[in-house]
Amino acid sequence: GLRIFNLLQDGHPPQKLEENHIFNICMIPLQEGREILQAMVRHSVLQLQQVARSSDGAVANSVWLYYVDLRRVLASTEDLVLNAILNLRIRFRSENARIMPLESRSNSLTAKERQLLRDGRRGEDLLERAFLVLDAVLLVTGLLKR
Repeated sequence: GLRIFNLLQDGHPPQKLEENHIFNICMIPLQEGREILQAMVRHSVLQLQQVARSSDGAVANSVWLYYVDLRRVLASTEDLVLNAILNLRIRFRSENARIMPLESRSNSLTAKERQLLRDGRRGEDLLERAFLVLDAVLLVTGLLKR
């Protein structure tokens, strides 16, 4: 997917290419390439433009060009990141609620409970770190939109 993205972003203005041209340049097999292109269109990384070969405008007589609309990519990325942050916060709350009873009596825990508490804290740290990374992605996408 990255090779396709970079190819279509190359040049000023960015390129609009047919799928076969993309597959030849990126050296991707036809079936695999179509799956990648469809996934990229579904996730708003690529856009499609219909170019009619004749004046009747029939779909059968058209060429479909793939291109990157960076504004849509950034908006889609922002939506995905915000959704991921929400999921992380929900997961963090459930993990926190799970270890809260152990936290409240941390001075009188068995060895197994101390291990559960350490594991729970480690899980919370990982979730918080992931949240910070996603927060940085939001910052970057906000800067790129300007």
